Amino acid sequence: MKRARAIVGLQFISLWNRFSMTHRIRLRRPWTREIFCDGQSVHRAERMDVPDTSGASEVPTGNDVPGQVTRSEYHAIYRRHFNCPTGLEDGDQVSIEIDPEPNQRFVVRLNEQEIGTNDLAGMQVETASEAIRLPLPKPLLGQNQIEIELRSNEASSPPLCVSEVALRIDAAV
Repeated sequence: MKRARAIVGLQFISLWNRFSMTHRIRLRRPWTREIFCDGQSVHRAERMDVPDTSGASEVPTGNDVPGQVTRSEYHAIYRRHFNCPTGLEDGDQVSIEIDPEPNQRFVVRLNEQEIGTNDLAGMQVETASEAIRLPLPKPLLGQNQIEIELRSNEASSPPLCVSEVALRIDAAV
């Protein structure tokens, strides 16, 4: 009888932990970054980590590109593949968490479908805020691609993804 109670107690603890569990998988590497200006690639796709600590000085500005005197808009696209997490249950909620929210215009896509944006006409983003969570559609594919597009209107500062990006799994209640 003692053994039965111990097993029941372990099951209760296991269920309680599952009930309150949030799991994060950091999507730190490998990412590729490609930088565009006025729709044309000005910096070839290269591998890097996110948050991106490479610095804007490595990115050519409008004056560095032959035949281009002025630049009106930079944007950078960060791409990364990830596999569908194993052990997901029906009620589990999977989302992309970006912390802090980018302080520039952004669009986030999963498998080429937009899942989040703040790219509204005339929107001015001044400071980064708390983390944002973007719920992912179900079911996830076996292999998925996340794409984060950042935009800047300043030729002197091409956008860099300086936020932590994670796959967040909230266990079913």
